[in-house]
Amino acid sequence: MSVAVLAVEVELARRGEDLPDGRPYQVSGPVGSGDGPALRMVWLGDSTAAGVGASSAATALPSLVAKRISATQGRRVELLGLAVSGARIADVRESQVGRVPADTDIVLVSIGSNDVTHLTRRSTFRSTYEDVLERLPERTEVVLLGVPDFGAPPRLSQPLRAVAGRRGRTLGTTVVDLARSHRAAYVDIAAETGPTFRSQRERMFADDGYHPSDAGYRLWSDAVVPVVEDVLDER
Repeated sequence: MSVAVLAVEVELARRGEDLPDGRPYQVSGPVGSGDGPALRMVWLGDSTAAGVGASSAATALPSLVAKRISATQGRRVELLGLAVSGARIADVRESQVGRVPADTDIVLVSIGSNDVTHLTRRSTFRSTYEDVLERLPERTEVVLLGVPDFGAPPRLSQPLRAVAGRRGRTLGTTVVDLARSHRAAYVDIAAETGPTFRSQRERMFADDGYHPSDAGYRLWSDAVVPVVEDVLDER
């Protein structure tokens, strides 16, 4: 497929129905209760970590994960959401990672979707992501979420959906490599949730046909929570 055709398809997708994400949900704050010191959890990334597509802050991915972790760990979670809708990995490096408190217990990173659609080079994505990981506080546990399945969103028409799917898998393998080299935990969002998103598009996607709905984020949390629990248990 020519670059010109791909550019047209991308522009059409960007002109699709948007969700009201000008004022992102306030997910930061205490979640749950329990004895002992609170667990300090920070989220970095793009719209998927900022709650775009969710019907409320309580149904945003960071809130869902924090609530379930509080219940299983038996202690309060101090949640800090630094993610911004539309962010690429370069934005995480420039405006998010430097705001992570030094005493953070665990950082979760959900980034890559906008790098797929904006055609960020794989080498640039990798080197910038490495910078982000190297700037995180020492002794902080890290969980990396993979790139979502771009073969699923109905907002992307063919052949853009197929091209985006391939690019998503390419950047996804980069995140896997980075998780291994930096001893971070990894959540394979595409493999864990992609098949259901493809088979149940009306339920899994929000009205824009691009971001997860409440049901979609619940499914994502089903993939994320066990990984976070393993990390905390090992710690």
